[in-house]
Amino acid sequence: MVFKVSATDFEQQEALKYRPGQRVELNARPGVVDIIAEYDPMMVPPIWLVNDPKPRYPEELTLLVKPMMGVEWLRPAARRKVRFSAPSCVLAR
Repeated sequence: MVFKVSATDFEQQEALKYRPGQRVELNARPGVVDIIAEYDPMMVPPIWLVNDPKPRYPEELTLLVKPMMGVEWLRPAARRKVRFSAPSCVLAR
């Protein structure tokens, strides 16, 4: 079975991959992390970074995994031990 991928499908997939806010690392300068400001498929190169005045091609960048905003919500909440105190009338007897 042969699948044909149209140019628009490729552009849509690339736009999802290189969406604004995504953290990237420049291949030419390892350790330099930047954020994608805009992806415009009508521009060549299509990717604009926040702290870089020069637009970039996808081949020049390495996508970085965004850390989750805290996985603490996955863990069940610890149950609190509730202490019931006996009424004062019971203790007085």
